[in-house]
Amino acid sequence: MVLEYAIKYKASDIHIEPREKKIAVRFRIYGVLSEKLTIPRKLGNSIVSRIKILSNLQIDEKRVPQDGRFQVKSGNQLIDIRVSVMPTVYGEKIVMRLLEKGGGTMEIKDTGLRGPAYKIFIENLAKTQGIILVTGPTGSGKTQTLASSLKILNKPEVNIMTIEDPVEIRVDGVTQVQVNKAVELTFAKALRSFLRQDPDIMMVGEIRDTETAELATQAALTGHLVLSTLHTNSAAGALPRLLDMKVEPFLIASTVNLVMAQRLTRKICEYCKEAYQVPVEVVKEIHKTLSGLRGFDLYSYPRNEEKLKENVEDDVVFLYKGKGCSKCNNTGYIGRIGIFEAMLITPKIGQLIMQQRSADEVERRAVEEGMITIKQDGFMKALEGVTTLEEVLRVIN
Repeated sequence: MVLEYAIKYKASDIHIEPREKKIAVRFRIYGVLSEKLTIPRKLGNSIVSRIKILSNLQIDEKRVPQDGRFQVKSGNQLIDIRVSVMPTVYGEKIVMRLLEKGGGTMEIKDTGLRGPAYKIFIENLAKTQGIILVTGPTGSGKTQTLASSLKILNKPEVNIMTIEDPVEIRVDGVTQVQVNKAVELTFAKALRSFLRQDPDIMMVGEIRDTETAELATQAALTGHLVLSTLHTNSAAGALPRLLDMKVEPFLIASTVNLVMAQRLTRKICEYCKEAYQVPVEVVKEIHKTLSGLRGFDLYSYPRNEEKLKENVEDDVVFLYKGKGCSKCNNTGYIGRIGIFEAMLITPKIGQLIMQQRSADEVERRAVEEGMITIKQDGFMKALEGVTTLEEVLRVIN
């Protein structure tokens, strides 16, 4: 029943948490965790044992964390479930991550990337050497963006190799390798071996340490295109992170072509979407955020149908929200879409990197050169009725 509910409502994670008087079951749906049901404590051991058997874990070992996986079929869907078991004061907590096998790769435009950021990203994918970094916290859609990029790059005349932990999205025609700590197959070890496999393009699931960072920059210097991810809050924040990993400033400036930060926001349910007039203080906040955009006019963006219908004053701004219905399980949201900022490493930004300036200084320079920030992209999508301001602020803060 728990798995059926999770698959039906497209949950990414299931948390089975033992508490003092009950077992709580929580689902992460479109990035938000919420409690959906409780189970009597007396059933806790039976549930844990069943999941351990399915995952090929030790049933009698309750003192240490364990990781496993199993598969279930729901209709025509084959779901790969990664299991993590953690001992707690009230018993063992289980977290299951659901991954649809063979779910296909999203087109890059469907991720929410558009406008100048899309143009810059596609132009840099066409380059034959250098590094493209995609940054953001866990669960921000970085893997999907990279998989969509590989789909564009995947041609018979190029050799693409990836090292991932784990391989979540399979791309036909791409050599995908999974990290295996049991045999010491790490990102760095795989990357070193890749260089002897005649690659044109390499994708590293994540740059986690100095050795991987150095190998990625060396690969880019020797004529390879390298795609990877970093856990930073902004595009500019990736540069100090690489410096912290002991990568020389001149190497960063000469090898990194583009850094793109992203988040995932929930999309407003189209079945129960309704417009509302924005209070003056919120209009001021929107204006403050978007006023730096060249040629942007808050009161005419987008062509607002609500104004035309209601015949209201030009200085009135409308936003949208979902009031909740059976289609969206009364949440007001269905699905998610990305918000992005793409920072091109221009000669002037390269100089700031060489001088080891702060992320804030680098970001200010990028904005002066025309970069649309992740907050601005989110606010524009809210004005268009794709998401809400609350969602944008939730994911970027």
